[in-house]
Amino acid sequence: MLSVFIVVYFGHIFAEDNLVNGTLGFKDTFQNSTTTTTSNNSNYSASFENTTKYAYVRGWGSEGFGDGQFHRIHDLDFDPSENLLYVVDRDNHRIQVFDKSGNFKFKWGSDGKGDGQFHVPYSVDVDSAGSVWVADRNNNRIQKFDKDGNFLFKFGSPGSGNGEFNLPRQIAVDRNIQFLYVVDSENNRVQVFDGNGKYIKQWGGKGNGDGKFDLPISIVMDNNGDLIVNDRGTGRIQKFDRDGNLILKFGSIGKGPDQLGIAEHMAVDKYNNIYVNNAASEAGVDSQAKVMKFSPTGKFITKWGDKGEFMDPEHLAIDSEGNVYVSDRGNNNIQVFKPVIEQN
Repeated sequence: MLSVFIVVYFGHIFAEDNLVNGTLGFKDTFQNSTTTTTSNNSNYSASFENTTKYAYVRGWGSEGFGDGQFHRIHDLDFDPSENLLYVVDRDNHRIQVFDKSGNFKFKWGSDGKGDGQFHVPYSVDVDSAGSVWVADRNNNRIQKFDKDGNFLFKFGSPGSGNGEFNLPRQIAVDRNIQFLYVVDSENNRVQVFDGNGKYIKQWGGKGNGDGKFDLPISIVMDNNGDLIVNDRGTGRIQKFDRDGNLILKFGSIGKGPDQLGIAEHMAVDKYNNIYVNNAASEAGVDSQAKVMKFSPTGKFITKWGDKGEFMDPEHLAIDSEGNVYVSDRGNNNIQVFKPVIEQN
């Protein structure tokens, strides 16, 4: 065990409630939007399916309006090659693009209703061809761009009818780009469209029964093509097949080690494990922000960050090596954690 901690150098290892190496000191780390890193080593294994320990690797970002700065950072997603990370800079009404080390590459967008403009963009999904889909929440529409940020098309308008939205928060695109799944939050439903934005069907409705929602805010697709929806109002996560049939559900609001306070957004890894950002919440529930990891069947695996490392974790992205990229909108930065395999 000791050798594992030595080779991490100045990193920090997190496992469930155990902070091994003290606090991260984010004010100093991110004050000048610098990127800090720890060394790679063989104890970081590609076999991270059941890993319960995560080490802080690097981070970047700060509050502001310049390149590499954020004003209420939100969603993030990799391109198919994992060379580019697309980041929603929500209240700057733009998308910023970085490499995996946090180096700024380019950006697009401004506040407005025109093509390629945004008004409170909320999430981003990069499809298998590298196109970029943005849920433009307060414009009640979805916009599609090429990999360089050039506008392609849009669909959606305000309302509660078929193909209309009331604050769409996230979109999930299937592997073949045949179907688009949009979580239509205030209408408490999931809407399904074809690859050209034509409405197909929907499921959901207000309620706490199976297949019902109370403010769904996040939808992600796993490697089996199943859809996972985070329902903030009930503190639960539901998994559906692509036709909207319920497969399983888990989670509840409370103080327990595997319960949620304010469940924010989710991501899945290549093993279909589910990662959930749990923001700090009201008194009487769970008052500490953290990242939680569950198995594909909803079994709790681990959590980290609940010693004060996060201020308000919002979204996540996970690469093929199991590195977890967390957007912390309270600190306006991105923090990267690497899975650690203990050597016997």
